Amino acid sequence: MTASTRILGAIAAMTLSLVLLGGVLVAFDVYLHKHFEQMGGLNTRGYRGPLAKRKQPGEQRIVVVGESTVFGYGVPWQDAIPACLERKLNAVRRQQGKGPVSVINLAFNSEGAYGVNVTLRDYASLNYDVALLYTGVTDLGGNNTSVFRHSSPVFRLTGYLPIFPVVFREKAMALRYGGNLDAAYRGEPAVVRPNLAKRATAAALEEAVRIDHFLERQLERLSPDAATQATAIRGSPDCPEPWSRYCQSMATAVDYVLSQGKGAVVVRSLDISDAHAEQQAVLTAMLHRRFPGLTLVNLGRVIDLHDRELCYDGRHLTAKGSDRLAELLVAPMIELLDARSQRSRLGTRLAR
Repeated sequence: MTASTRILGAIAAMTLSLVLLGGVLVAFDVYLHKHFEQMGGLNTRGYRGPLAKRKQPGEQRIVVVGESTVFGYGVPWQDAIPACLERKLNAVRRQQGKGPVSVINLAFNSEGAYGVNVTLRDYASLNYDVALLYTGVTDLGGNNTSVFRHSSPVFRLTGYLPIFPVVFREKAMALRYGGNLDAAYRGEPAVVRPNLAKRATAAALEEAVRIDHFLERQLERLSPDAATQATAIRGSPDCPEPWSRYCQSMATAVDYVLSQGKGAVVVRSLDISDAHAEQQAVLTAMLHRRFPGLTLVNLGRVIDLHDRELCYDGRHLTAKGSDRLAELLVAPMIELLDARSQRSRLGTRLAR
């Protein structure tokens, strides 16, 4: 056997091992998706709730993009704003004798206005009619370019989002930090030293994550470089600092949605501080100037964030709080959906 033959055989064996290992991880990952997606996880396409089906005749579809409040951090997916809104819109539609409305939750905990732009393009295949944008809090600290799903080359290449690296990493952190994930993410020293069994379990979980990272690095070579790099956002001349880049990201998102012939709704998110209220006021004024006629919904002060029945931590909503905000979104959404239906029917008649 020649040296070249041995090398080719070794490469083939390594490739087969990687394929088999990848197959095992995918099967396990699908199981974890089913196990965790009910409370705080994501489905295999990387968003909350059931996978969207092919649109039915007469169905109108809304995608919701933004941050953790609209994602529904801390509540099951069916108690987040998008799911509540879908139920309420369909109740009205049934009374009107009209077709169904589906609302898909594309929000994520750490993402802001920059992430909205990427997400809208990632999920263009959902064939949505209206995009509802809810941002603000995660952009208070500066130029937030977080795009969680794009940290995975598997997602960038296939549209499938692996969940087990996140689950395993957080489980290992919880074991090492006595359940205090906030302290773990901040990099603080662990207060409680775990016993030997917990340390061994954490080490095994971390090793599994390292194996996944190795596989992803191999896939990284096939993934477009542009998808992994945050593009610098120029500030908007219509907005003062420090909100200039935030405003421009939002304007870019609205412009993209409208350029695709779709409807856009921008929500003034719940005011959690004076700085946030200023940011949202600046954004609203800019959008009024740039996009006359754009649907803007002001939810800034509609909920008392100190009311624990509605908001459990001063920012994130309980199921009752989500239901309250969804109720306030029904009227403007019905108005926009009806207007789009009328324009569609008029266009069909003129084309005949």
